[in-house]
Amino acid sequence: MSEIVYVFTNPAMPCYVKIGMTKQDDVTDRLKALSSPTGVPVPFECRYAAEVDDSAKIEKVLKEALDNYRHSKRREFFLVPHEKAIALLKKYAISDKTPEIQKVLAEITSPEDKSAQAQAASAYALRNRWWTFSEIGIKPGEELELVSDPTIKCKVFDNEQSVEYAGKTFPSLSALARELGRWSEKDPSAPEQFSYKGELLSDIRKKYAE
Repeated sequence: MSEIVYVFTNPAMPCYVKIGMTKQDDVTDRLKALSSPTGVPVPFECRYAAEVDDSAKIEKVLKEALDNYRHSKRREFFLVPHEKAIALLKKYAISDKTPEIQKVLAEITSPEDKSAQAQAASAYALRNRWWTFSEIGIKPGEELELVSDPTIKCKVFDNEQSVEYAGKTFPSLSALARELGRWSEKDPSAPEQFSYKGELLSDIRKKYAE
């Protein structure tokens, strides 16, 4: 019996990956359970699935390697790019089962759920693409504040993405966040770290995306 470890994502929670395992004979039932209408907003999507020698062992290896990115010790979700999880799993793969798993998912996912998946993915892309300052109504010279340390303030430098801090111009807020040591794979994105007139930039962007 083939043993499978998989890396799944969900359009409704795109920053997370789910790592799990199943047996070849249980694939359909397992996938149906994962995408139960009462369990998640929209069904999961398979990013990568691999046949392995010992699924329980390999699943444990992956989860231990990604433990620092784990959302909760009691859950199988990790706040990590799916590419990172896939790269780890590929080291133990005997064969690629991704097309097979994707086929099963396509067969058990209703047209309504497929439409919901597409809408969720589209909404996320719209809300999370970078907006220029001019697009969200913030003018050059306006002041932005670091939420975690209000004493750190920067000014919008132009109508695009540049900001000015301590006499130096940065091409983006992300660049400034890195300079300040406030950004890594686990940290919030720059728009979630800076505010304008007491409102998070990420919340302002969402309003313009609606």
